[in-house]
Amino acid sequence: MAVFTHTAEAPYSLDTVFSWHMRPGALTRLSPEWAQEVVEESHPPLAPGTRARMKTSVPGTRGVVRVPFVCEHAAGPEPFSFVDRMTTGPLHSWTHTHRFTAAADPAACRIDDRIDYHLAAPSGRLSEGFDTLAMDAVLTNTFEARTRRLLGDLDFQADLTRRTGGAPRRILIAGASGLLGRQVAALLSTAGHEVRRLVRTTPWREDEVRWNPGLGLLDARALAWADVVICLSGASIGTRFTERARERILSSRLDSTRLLVLTMEQLDPADRPDTFVCASAVGYYGAERGDERLSESAGSGDGFLSEVCRRWETEAARAEELGVRRVSIRTGVVLTSLGGPLRLQLPLYLTGLGGRLGTGDQWLSWVSLDDVAQIYARAALDDSLSGPVNAVAPEPVRQREFAQTLGDLLSMPSALPVPLLAPMLLLGPQAARELALADQRVVPVALTGADYTFRHPTLRSALASTLGCPPAG
Repeated sequence: MAVFTHTAEAPYSLDTVFSWHMRPGALTRLSPEWAQEVVEESHPPLAPGTRARMKTSVPGTRGVVRVPFVCEHAAGPEPFSFVDRMTTGPLHSWTHTHRFTAAADPAACRIDDRIDYHLAAPSGRLSEGFDTLAMDAVLTNTFEARTRRLLGDLDFQADLTRRTGGAPRRILIAGASGLLGRQVAALLSTAGHEVRRLVRTTPWREDEVRWNPGLGLLDARALAWADVVICLSGASIGTRFTERARERILSSRLDSTRLLVLTMEQLDPADRPDTFVCASAVGYYGAERGDERLSESAGSGDGFLSEVCRRWETEAARAEELGVRRVSIRTGVVLTSLGGPLRLQLPLYLTGLGGRLGTGDQWLSWVSLDDVAQIYARAALDDSLSGPVNAVAPEPVRQREFAQTLGDLLSMPSALPVPLLAPMLLLGPQAARELALADQRVVPVALTGADYTFRHPTLRSALASTLGCPPAG
C-alpha cells in the first residue's frame, strides 16, 4: 500500500472553499484536462453512496488514451472532509481523503489530500517501488494542476462578484452536455448560481427540463424561471459538408435558437429572462481573410460557415426586440485535449509525425477551454457585454508557430508538414478549406474593452495547461 499526500492553501475562507467543493460541477472544474475526463458527476454532489464516473488518462499519453474510473463517495472522518473510494479502475485500490481546515490566516483555507492506493503492479519489490515513484510524480503534477484550476476559478468568480454584485442567478442552459457546456455549467454552479439544463431525453434529475427544438416543444415555464438563458446547441461541424450534413448543422442551430426566442416572446414581459447568450463562431468572418485584423465590427465573409453564423446571430438578435440583452459568442478554435482539433492531432505529434497544416502561413485564432468557459460566464452575468463578442485569445498565431510550439512542449519533431491531401480526404474540399485551412486573424476587442483577464493569454500557456506539460521552453 502506498500513500500520497498533497497540501495547498487558498486565500479564501474555509466556508468559501468547502462550499465550492460541495456544489455541482466541482469535480468537473477540478479535473485537469490531460489527467481526467468527467463523464458523470454524482447527484446530489458528494452524497454518501453516490458515484462519479470518469475516464482517467494513461500516463504518458497526454489524454489520448483514457480508461474508466468510478469512485463512490463517503462521509469524511471529521467535519469539513469527505472520502472517495474507487470501485472501478486501473488500480487494485484507491481511497482519497479530502480535508479542509482554517489556515493560520483566518481568511485562508488549508486543503489536505491523502491518497492510499495499491497498484496492480508486477510482483517484486523493485518494480513496485519504481511504479510507486512514477505514480507519485503523476499525482504531484495532477494535484498542482488541480490547485491552479481551483485558485483560478475562485479568483475569477470573486472578480465577477465584484463586477456584478454577486446575487445568485437562475441560469438555463441548452447544450450543457457538450464539451463546452459542461464546463460553463460547472463554472456557474460552483459560483453558487442555480443551473438547469435543457435535455432531449426523459429528465431524471430535478435540474433537467425536456425540450425538442426539431418539433418546437418547450415548456414556457422553464424560461419564465430563468434569469439567464445560454444556448450552446448545435450539431458538430467536424464532418464533410455534404448536403445532408449542411442541413443538419444549420437547422440544429436555427431551430434551437428560434424556439428559445419565440418562447420568450410568449411570456409576459415581466417573466422574460433578462439575458440571452447564444453561441456563434469565428467562422462568421469567412475562411480566407489573411492578415486583416478582425474585430467584432468586421464584416462577414463567404462560405457555408459564414452563412450559418450570420443566420444564427440574426435569430439570436431577435431577443433584443423583446427587451432582452443578447450576446453572441464568436468562438475560435478551442484548444483542449478533451476533444476538437487538438485531440485529433495529438496522436500524430506524439509519434513524431505532426506538423503544420498547409503552407503554415494561415492565422489560427484559438482560445483555451478555461477561457471560453469564463467568457460565457462573464457574458451571462455582466450587463456591460452585449452583441457579438470574439472569444479568442489576444495572440493569434500562424499554423507554423502552432506546430512548433506543440512539438516543443511534447519534445517531439514538428517539421514534417501535413500534406494538403490529408484534410481534403478526411473532410472533403469545402470543410477542409473552412475548418482545417481557415485563415482568420481574429482579435478580442470587446473583451479587452471590458477589462477581461485571460487565464491563458499565450499559446504556450494554453497548450501546457491542457497537456500537462511544463510551460517553459
